[in-house]
Amino acid sequence: MQDRKPKKKNDLELYNLIAKKLADGSYIVLKHAKERIKDRNVSDLDVLDILENNNNRKRKRNKSKDVYIPGYQDWNYCIEGKDIDGQKIRIIISFNDELMLVITVIRIND
Repeated sequence: MQDRKPKKKNDLELYNLIAKKLADGSYIVLKHAKERIKDRNVSDLDVLDILENNNNRKRKRNKSKDVYIPGYQDWNYCIEGKDIDGQKIRIIISFNDELMLVITVIRIND
């Protein structure tokens, strides 16, 4: 826990940190996200592909959904993209001292 609000990462900082954490395996999918992945029929590979921007997954950041919760080390960042079938997926991530945390995964219906 921390007392003051951390600086929000810009797109380049965020995407570079995501790439680094994925490359060295310094990430964890939290229990809540695992449950949502299963409930919402999203594959682990879709989540990783969107975060890495692989296979034309149309990754983008939705800054309007970024949020800071007082007491935590970093902001919650919203990354959106498309699964293998072209359906929209929203992934909420954050970071602590060592890990990228996948907090939740949501299917977006238009």
